[in-house]
Amino acid sequence: MSHLHLHIAAEHTSLAAQQQRTSMPVGWQTALASRKQPALPTAAALELAIMQVEDAISANWPQRLMLATVSSSDPAIYQIATLSGLAAEHGSQLGRHSVEGLFSRLANAVEGGSAAGLPDGAEFIGSLLILRELLHHLDIAAITLVSPAT
Repeated sequence: MSHLHLHIAAEHTSLAAQQQRTSMPVGWQTALASRKQPALPTAAALELAIMQVEDAISANWPQRLMLATVSSSDPAIYQIATLSGLAAEHGSQLGRHSVEGLFSRLANAVEGGSAAGLPDGAEFIGSLLILRELLHHLDIAAITLVSPAT
């Protein structure tokens, strides 16, 4: 079984193994590039961002990663874990279902529902969107939280 490390940067997203890194040219900042101010995106902007991320995933990772374990030390992934009700600590597993639940809250908020407790920053929203799409399209069951390298 291969192990991959996920990193969602401002302008790219990468999955790296021991000796190999693949990435797509979409990051948390570029996922919602038309968003200029700190506020939730519109429903149309969110839908467009989803399509762009899906296209980038398909172009860069045409295969599913069913046998891979994936970890991340990104602060935004830790924030997503916390907002999903998970203890954000080394070794915790952030599952697809938890990410979907948090994304559903975001989707509801952009449609006019309550945004209580949801950050409106680009890094959080872009990272949540990218993480959700990666988990779904690459068939990743969970992300293991790991401490940042020192």
